Amino acid sequence: MIHFEKTLLLRESLPLYFKRVLFTTPRNYAAKLARLLVLRGALPVWMPTIVIEPMHKYHEFDRAITSLSDYGWVAFTSRNGIDAFFDRLEALKLDRGVLHNTKVCALGKDAEALQERGVPVDLLPPVATTKGIVDELERRGIKGGRILLPVPEVVGMDEPRVIPDLVGWLAGIGMDVHRVPAYTTTRNSDGLSAEKKMLLDGAIDMVAFTSAAEIESLLFLLGEERDVLQRTAIACYGPVTAGGATERGVNPKIVSTDFSALEGFIEAMEAYYVTGGKRGG
Repeated sequence: MIHFEKTLLLRESLPLYFKRVLFTTPRNYAAKLARLLVLRGALPVWMPTIVIEPMHKYHEFDRAITSLSDYGWVAFTSRNGIDAFFDRLEALKLDRGVLHNTKVCALGKDAEALQERGVPVDLLPPVATTKGIVDELERRGIKGGRILLPVPEVVGMDEPRVIPDLVGWLAGIGMDVHRVPAYTTTRNSDGLSAEKKMLLDGAIDMVAFTSAAEIESLLFLLGEERDVLQRTAIACYGPVTAGGATERGVNPKIVSTDFSALEGFIEAMEAYYVTGGKRGG
């Protein structure tokens, strides 16, 4: 594991040194990813192709939270869902006690956000994917019960398959699934002309995606010029994002195998250059 806090390093020891890495992460994850890239010598270029925002109305989510004892499980598939859940607890003047009779699932490092709030995680799959949740439930012999999924409401673009697939897999093992919109994911194309020009001009060494929604939005923004991604090294945060890229005709050259934290994503990018990756792949 790389020690990211060490800052006095020779340039020769930094495979990402002076590489321009364009990343499409939404604002709430951007600061951490940019910081990690800078620490490893890269030149981060932020092009947020999606926006994560609160819902305008929370009627359905609030009803689910106030009747949480009716659910055997709640599965958080992102940090955004966790944050939205606790924001609504505060708005409803409730505390984490509403979870006493409901078991909790989380993925990877997202579990820390729950533990920091005093909420134990009952299921943390060894593989930090939505399919990992289903596989672990099956391994434990859990094949029924009601489960709450606080998930995004996707606005202005096709919904990636991640959540619909999860709903189908859970139903397939006998779970009664209630997916509830907890926040919005919206395509963004405003204010990105400079970053788009850099990409089209060949000034970007690598494009880094952390979700299929980011890929969908960038392809929409590029339109008929999307072929530029065939000439650029593409990095994907884990196999789910990589699958979303492949489905859309984008060929990822870097897929992080440690996708429980962003540090593993940076390591995968570095490994690409250590093993001979060059500009344009």
